[in-house]
Amino acid sequence: MTAAPPPPAPVRSTFGHSVEGRPLRVMRIGRPDAQNRVLVVGVVHGTERAGRPILAALERRGAPRGTAYWLVYSLNPDGERRGRRQNAHGVDLNRNFPRRWRREGTPGSTYYAGPSPASEPETRALMRLVRRIRPTATVWYHQHLRLVYRQGGARPGLVARYARRSGLPLRRSPDLSGTAIRWENALGGTAWVVELAAAKPTGSVVARHVRALRAL
Repeated sequence: MTAAPPPPAPVRSTFGHSVEGRPLRVMRIGRPDAQNRVLVVGVVHGTERAGRPILAALERRGAPRGTAYWLVYSLNPDGERRGRRQNAHGVDLNRNFPRRWRREGTPGSTYYAGPSPASEPETRALMRLVRRIRPTATVWYHQHLRLVYRQGGARPGLVARYARRSGLPLRRSPDLSGTAIRWENALGGTAWVVELAAAKPTGSVVARHVRALRAL
């Protein structure tokens, strides 16, 4: 009996750059032609970094057979460097996507949506990445509400399964404009937000979310 071939080594690549020129990196774990393609974004707001240890643990575990992960540790390296929610232009990246975008706030305010839809290089880079890999599911980590937000999506059962496995309540997202999941789901995908607690996640919390991701 022929042994199954070993999984391919992780592949790291740059899919864009931030306002200040920092590379936006993605790591692929698993085969690029896998039937199940899961995109996981660890940091969108620079002050909400609790998703990072979950991605690190997922990287260590690897991908189940038939699945590939694309791990974006941070979509907002400038915000992380500055210790603020917004990117270097003062834009809330989760209000900058073009689906039902509207003007909101002023530069540096909490929900400033930017001067126009997809005005920010980080937003445009993520949109190109999604169109390239066409993920089966996308998980966006945020803080601090301790719940799972859904907003449409082609496969709502995936969202419910994640919420159940992670132990978080499932809620319908408020009618927010310009969000990443609203844009992705309009393309025919299935994307949702996981709101983690305010504190750094414990090892048991990380393990629970890794199990939820692998169960997809």
